[in-house]
Amino acid sequence: MAQAADIAATTRIKVDEAAFHHRTAILLLILACLLWGISFPVTKALTLLYSQSMPGSSSWFVVSLQGSIRFLVAGLLMVPFCWRELGCLRSPEVVQGVGLGFCGGVGMLFQMDGLAYTSASISAFLTQAYCILLPLYHFARTRTVPGLRDVLAIFMVVTGIAILANVDWRTFRIGRGELETLIGAVFFTFQILWLEQPAFRPNRTRLVSTTMFLSMGLVFGLAALGSRPDRMNYATAIDSFPKIYFTLLLVFFCTLLAFNLMNHCQPAITSTEAGIVYTTEPLFTAVFALFLPARLSGLAQVGYANEQFSLAVVSGGRLILLANLLLQIRSRKAIAPAAEVRTPAPGFQKPSS
Repeated sequence: MAQAADIAATTRIKVDEAAFHHRTAILLLILACLLWGISFPVTKALTLLYSQSMPGSSSWFVVSLQGSIRFLVAGLLMVPFCWRELGCLRSPEVVQGVGLGFCGGVGMLFQMDGLAYTSASISAFLTQAYCILLPLYHFARTRTVPGLRDVLAIFMVVTGIAILANVDWRTFRIGRGELETLIGAVFFTFQILWLEQPAFRPNRTRLVSTTMFLSMGLVFGLAALGSRPDRMNYATAIDSFPKIYFTLLLVFFCTLLAFNLMNHCQPAITSTEAGIVYTTEPLFTAVFALFLPARLSGLAQVGYANEQFSLAVVSGGRLILLANLLLQIRSRKAIAPAAEVRTPAPGFQKPSS
């Protein structure tokens, strides 16, 4: 009797601890989404500031330069925190970090360039297109026919994107900013799939994040060099307080903190819950875009006005969010959290396709 009572008490403690870590992971991911929500107006303000001080430079060079500085600085700042572990860096951690860095770097390159041609709130909502690409990938992989709920969700997302992107139905064309944001969403889809590979669960977050940041910085750096800018433009990247201030905001809060939270916490919850959590990012962006641009504009002396609520943003964004919830809240077997999966041996296993 006493032994059975001890076992029951131990089980209750483990369940309570798992529930605590589960709730904590969700709250920290929401915090990451809040920080990413801030990054949209800050990135747009920094892009306008760069363009103002580099007349004639292409938008590709402008976003590539600020992205390379942001992620290379973040990666270098991570090195002191994992210096002792670098000597035992495992190949799966390098593979995961480089994969995340490539997909995230290319995706953000398109997203940031697209942000120069559209509003912060629309960019944030269109980025959510990866939430519809993920189930399409799983349908193709498992060769299953989508149900009525899936078809309805896909229709809602396509309609919402068309409303936000101001599609010209006579020519079936959308703007450059919206199109580039959607291309970025495709690469973010691959990034999410790569992060969720079971073979990478034993990896250490700090080492993966460091490799990811440096890889993303390299992607942006190569893009900047490929645009063949004037050499003097490189020096203007940090020639004023607003540029340094905006860059540090992006480095510390929207990169170091937000991406480390994502890499560490997402495997601790189910994929269903993660999908719901990530739909809060455009909501935070829409709120910040109502008052933050004017403050940033006053500091940087650029023409960046606060956004206003519009029928397109409200209706299109609502359709996308409802479609995400419709896809995510369903009676489907969820992926077990990392805490519930038996940790494999440290050796590298080939990720599942």
